[in-house]
Amino acid sequence: MTTDPDSIGAFFDTIKRDIVAWAAGVDDVRAVLVTGSQARQRNPADAYSDLDLELFVRDDFADHAAWIEQVKGYAPVWAVVEEQQDEQRGWLILYEGGLKLDFSTAPVSVLRQLVEEQRLWNSHLRGYDILLDKDGLAARLPAPRPFDVPPFEPPDANAFSQAVDTYFYGAVYVAKQIARHNLWKVKWADQNQQNCLLTMLVWHAQATAAEPIDTWSRGDFMRSWVRDDIWGALHSVFAHFDAPSSWRALFSSIALYTRLARETAAQWAFDFPETRLSAITDYVEQLYAGED
Repeated sequence: MTTDPDSIGAFFDTIKRDIVAWAAGVDDVRAVLVTGSQARQRNPADAYSDLDLELFVRDDFADHAAWIEQVKGYAPVWAVVEEQQDEQRGWLILYEGGLKLDFSTAPVSVLRQLVEEQRLWNSHLRGYDILLDKDGLAARLPAPRPFDVPPFEPPDANAFSQAVDTYFYGAVYVAKQIARHNLWKVKWADQNQQNCLLTMLVWHAQATAAEPIDTWSRGDFMRSWVRDDIWGALHSVFAHFDAPSSWRALFSSIALYTRLARETAAQWAFDFPETRLSAITDYVEQLYAGED
């Protein structure tokens, strides 16, 4: 992968210039925006960032193939992944050398609704650049707030309780799979456990911070928003593909999750099921002891 900023910038500039020229001649394409790290001012793009483009099109637009074929011509293509989420249709294109283009289309009616409601998608909040705006709609979007801490809505007591139950239900499941030496299933189940742990990491950081903080998404920039002791503990919650390592990681994860959940519950005045979670942890330890 090339890491030269000038080369990467020139590559993406060419794509942006060409898509504007192409979209200008396609009546159904009404607006083109750059979002993501290339439009972000806090933690901006680096050599590993991709280019995110959003196209707002008329509802019956179907000529995606022409643009797909055009963008394949910029460099040899390693992979193309198509995605569909609600009304957005997206393509992730990976070029030789590791450069990536992520672009999506959404109905222009969605853009119109955003303007009417004066709200932004999460992908717009940290910054967006307008490349094309045939109807002047994009210009009427609220301004991004690149340096604002996004609002955080804490869970209610029931959602917190369900999250804790989900994690510990999964912990027992993982323990049983380790005891069976069903190691692939352990890895499969552990993905959900790590997502549960990430949720509690975010909640704990938000609950214990002296002032509002930015916990980003999907663990981005985690080193900047978790405490040093927690960061250190996280290094032991991932396992190799063997039973002894899996047991060690599971017990480390349980210990960390329990500590985070206990401290978070105290901050938000939620009940914490100390006795029940202790019993679950004891049961997992019994499964481990049964291995000997």
